[in-house]
Amino acid sequence: ISDISGQVTKLVKNYRSHAALLALPSRLFYHRELEVCADPEVVTSLLGWEKLPKKGFPLIFHGVRGSEAREGRSPSWFNPAEAVQAMRYCCLLARSVSSQVPARDIGVITPYRKQTAVL
Repeated sequence: ISDISGQVTKLVKNYRSHAALLALPSRLFYHRELEVCADPEVVTSLLGWEKLPKKGFPLIFHGVRGSEAREGRSPSWFNPAEAVQAMRYCCLLARSVSSQVPARDIGVITPYRKQTAVL
């Protein structure tokens, strides 16, 4: 992050992610300087979720066949198929018997602003 004087500050403390998710970016982009500062109780709470392909690794890669679209003259894109799949995962988390997550604690990150409106 650059401030007004042009000084660059490298943010190395991560307060949100599980260590397994930080390992690769720490190695590739931060010279192994990223620090895991997240609450262990929070970042490990879903490691046993029944929908995880690999128990203990809190990440799902899910390929979706769909097409990007935009409405009218909007510069923002969205992919309806991706939005539907993201909503399915949100519902599964909110309704999980073993690891129920309150809807207010679920966030979806998307590169498209319009995608959030579709969700």
